[in-house]
Amino acid sequence: MPLLETLPTLAYASLAFILWASAVFLARMLRSPVLRLPGPRSPSFFLGYAKQFWVSDPTELHEEWVRIYGRTFSYRILSYVFLYTVDIKALSYIISHTDAYQKPHLVASYIAEMVGYGTLVTEGEQHRKQKRVISPAFGPAQIRGYSDLFLKQAAQLHDVLSLEVSERAGAPVDMYDWLHRVTLDTIAEAAFGCSVNTLDHDRKPNELCDALRLITRSVTRSEMLPMLRFFIPALRFLPDEKSRLMAGARKTMREFAIRRIEQKRQELQLSDASPKPPRRLSGDFLTLLVEANLSPRLSDGQRISDEAMIDECCTFLVAGHETLAAMLPWLFFNLGRRTRVQEKLRSELRIVGTDCPTADELAALRYLDCVVREVVRLHPSAPSSIRVAAEDTTLPLRDSVHIRGQAHDRISVTKGTPIVLPILAMNRDRALWGEDAFEFRPERWDSLPETVSGIPGVWGNTLSFWGGQHACIGYRFALNQMRFIVFKLLREFEFELACPPEDIGKSSTVVVRPMKQSEPEKGPQLPMYVRPCRQD
Repeated sequence: MPLLETLPTLAYASLAFILWASAVFLARMLRSPVLRLPGPRSPSFFLGYAKQFWVSDPTELHEEWVRIYGRTFSYRILSYVFLYTVDIKALSYIISHTDAYQKPHLVASYIAEMVGYGTLVTEGEQHRKQKRVISPAFGPAQIRGYSDLFLKQAAQLHDVLSLEVSERAGAPVDMYDWLHRVTLDTIAEAAFGCSVNTLDHDRKPNELCDALRLITRSVTRSEMLPMLRFFIPALRFLPDEKSRLMAGARKTMREFAIRRIEQKRQELQLSDASPKPPRRLSGDFLTLLVEANLSPRLSDGQRISDEAMIDECCTFLVAGHETLAAMLPWLFFNLGRRTRVQEKLRSELRIVGTDCPTADELAALRYLDCVVREVVRLHPSAPSSIRVAAEDTTLPLRDSVHIRGQAHDRISVTKGTPIVLPILAMNRDRALWGEDAFEFRPERWDSLPETVSGIPGVWGNTLSFWGGQHACIGYRFALNQMRFIVFKLLREFEFELACPPEDIGKSSTVVVRPMKQSEPEKGPQLPMYVRPCRQD
């Protein structure tokens, strides 16, 4: 009887909640001025385009809408009205006004669950504080100091591939796996001064490597639950197997960072206690981070906490590793399907009169630079990002947008409006790059169209490493390691795809990797025939 008596109350409460949620849903939509922009009609009143974005490539969908509705438009996912623009002036404004356009709380909290609150997540004064401490570790001189490490790891990968080639008797080699391993070994030694030995011919299990792979494959467009967890944070508290595995992976990374921080402090204390402590001009990331945080030039309020230091270590592990681990396989994919490019690049690399070039010598190789730039342009590790207006703002446009028959060179953006940042779409925008923008053509860098000069990226007239205060702080690290690996491998080996190029597709994860469309259950892979090349 008590249960029956409470049923009407529960029914009224449920009805009240539904009415409240519906009111919030409608209010969020109707108060957004960007709703008046051109854009596609939502196929579902409640979902908007949520389903379409989860099962298809968002970049391709956006590019089709640009063709139909112009360079600035809006569309809806659930109750969120998204602003999308490939207008250079608008994007430059967003990038340069970081306090007004920030990562959405949902995105920041989701990333923080994986890597903590490092510079990848923080905004405003906290971001500037953390960046002030870690920036000295990523200056040009410090990055050049890693040249010996890059060369050593590239040589070790060369030796591993030599064994693979001799033992596999012509069978394909999974280049994705080995490139993933060499970048992890390099980042561990560069960041923490230790080796995790994943670049092992016997492919021994490695807990840290497994943890990183799990975290970076954690979100896919093909699974509905991750999307619901993203938009509805309360669902993240519901237990499931993937969440349990993710928690274990985060624990592994965190424990690794804590151990290395404590060891580094002890090493620095012993070093400083010596009669003539050495002045360290270079070293691993953690050494430089700890030293910078202890600098007398910083006030107590400018130093970062131990917790923030742990988060920065986890951020550097994931972001620093995945940026290059995602791009490098695509470089070999393009070389494998374009024999002419591969042969031309090999000829240039063989002109170098030493097996141990410097970073500056490799950076001076023109065709290598063109190939690297083209890979970075067409294969950013993340094809898009997102910001949200932190206040009511007015966004200027270079190309006017027509609203109800009138042209506008600026649009009102209310606080809370989500804005898509079209990284890949800008990198291959035909209006900027020409009709062959989707093609891999390194020679384009010998004569770039003037229209790409305004793209507000930190490097290479692209948005792959983003720009402004939130530009990728380790982009020089990634570029230099890429050059050394290509130099060491391409002079000695020929690379050919072991499957039709059409079978290599893009993973549906946040960080895009190559995978066989005929074998999606195997995850990221890049099977290639690797053969010793003739020494002409």
